[in-house]
Amino acid sequence: MIYDFRNDLTSLSSLQMYRKYILGGECFALNSDQHYKIREIVCEKFLVEFNDVILVGSGRLGFSLKPNKRYVPFGDDSDIDLAIVSSSLFEKIWQEAYLYKKSEADWPKSNTFFKYLSVGWIRPDKLPSSKFFNFSGEWWNFFNKLTSSQLFGPYKIRAGLYHSHFFLKEYQSICIEQCMQETS
Repeated sequence: MIYDFRNDLTSLSSLQMYRKYILGGECFALNSDQHYKIREIVCEKFLVEFNDVILVGSGRLGFSLKPNKRYVPFGDDSDIDLAIVSSSLFEKIWQEAYLYKKSEADWPKSNTFFKYLSVGWIRPDKLPSSKFFNFSGEWWNFFNKLTSSQLFGPYKIRAGLYHSHFFLKEYQSICIEQCMQETS
């Protein structure tokens, strides 16, 4: 797949690359039944549409697009990364985070959290500690149980929450465009 991806960088736009490799095609780390099942479990848990749970990253492609891991193959230490797209869930957590910050409670990662929020996604690892912020505990408990079930292999399962498909596309396109620049 890496050969096809790199070859397509020269003939497809970043939008076409996003559609073909992030939204379309097969999943590298999971077979089709596992891919269906993980999406089904996550959409039921968070009450989002099935098509709003998208496998991304090296688990999707078989290699990473991140600058510091560019083209590193999916391996034993890799995670299965999901993008959950839900404006209603996003806004609920945004409001709770705002109220938490307004309370002036200790939140060492708040600046980083709000930096990512400004580009349309919530990184759960930047939320307040779960003993002070209920959603954090619920989120991590769910994904840790999903991981320990080993239904999807021995990999950690992680997810980010996006406000809309626009922001997911924009975030993924940054790495695709960097790959294109490296190719030209």
